[in-house]
Amino acid sequence: MSEIREIQFLLCLTNIILGIQLVIFFFYRYHKIKAERLQLNKILLSYGSICLLSIIGAFILILNRFFISSPYLKEIIVKLGYILIFFSLMTFLYFITSEEFSKIIKLNIVKVLIILNFIPIILVIIIPSNAFIFFFIKIIVIVSYLIVLGTFQIRLVIEARGKIKKHLTQILIGGIIYFSSLFFLIEIFIHLLYPLENSIILLFLCTLSFIAGFIILLSGIFGFPAFFELNWEENLINLFIINQNNNKCLFRYNFSGIFQEGKILKEKNNDYQKKFEDMFLGGIIGIDRIIAEITNTENEKINKIKREDSLVFLEYGSNFFSNITYALITKKDLNSNLYFLKSLKKKFEYIFKEVLIDAEDFEEKVQLFKNFDVIIDDLLS
Repeated sequence: MSEIREIQFLLCLTNIILGIQLVIFFFYRYHKIKAERLQLNKILLSYGSICLLSIIGAFILILNRFFISSPYLKEIIVKLGYILIFFSLMTFLYFITSEEFSKIIKLNIVKVLIILNFIPIILVIIIPSNAFIFFFIKIIVIVSYLIVLGTFQIRLVIEARGKIKKHLTQILIGGIIYFSSLFFLIEIFIHLLYPLENSIILLFLCTLSFIAGFIILLSGIFGFPAFFELNWEENLINLFIINQNNNKCLFRYNFSGIFQEGKILKEKNNDYQKKFEDMFLGGIIGIDRIIAEITNTENEKINKIKREDSLVFLEYGSNFFSNITYALITKKDLNSNLYFLKSLKKKFEYIFKEVLIDAEDFEEKVQLFKNFDVIIDDLLS
């Protein structure tokens, strides 16, 4: 290689390495927050998959441009590179075919797009890479992909709330910069500017743009929270943390109120609410005892109770805190409810572990538990 070509290749390779690191972060974050049956978490897999296949396709095309001289081999590698890029959107669409994404995009449209995605792949295979129609198809398809991807992401950001909205916005902005830079690298630099010596300046600017997109995407991935169902907070009613030893409530939280801009305006409990709580607490413990009698075991527990107009999700204290019951009353049976309740249990036991060890002294320490509402507010924000 000449010195100029070495610089060009190293700048291209820098972009590829950053892209691979980004893919690793997407998959790592998904594994880190993986929660049972929270399908919206798959959005990280969808972003990771489209980045993975597109960056591999770009890498193949770069190697082809710099190192392959055989016309026959060039033809094969060019087609392989673009097939991977076109296939990347198909994998993205596959991960968003879950019912939870139906509020963002009609699933029938997604399935049609997946089928239509085979058309450009077939055309790339049968049309010679040096034909003008081949170049035209590439541009049209890639631009169409960017429009579909951008539209979906914008709608997702609009529907989301709180922390998840912030992270999705960062991923949207970073993704626009990332894919624009990758598009420049593949379609403009490799095919039009590659032979020119002054293309190094443009390639360097492209690399800076790619790094900017990488940093913004990374900030969006870092700390990405578990992705619950959209608007799941609106189905929450009450939370009770109960001491089973004396059937007393250690902590209560009323979710009832009006949602405005993703925040909950809580209403104060009235006398009716207080009577309902007392009745409810006794009922929970009573049901547990009935189950124990029927099954002839002390360890048999129930995790969900269906009422006429609501559901009660139950979790029980672990290890030294087994005498505590966590009850979450909701309007709908959502997977997010149980995960949210488990998260509350984990945080409650972690924060108050020293207090909870002395079960006999609970009543004198109930005032301490009132500060837990700050943790709940933070999870809902």
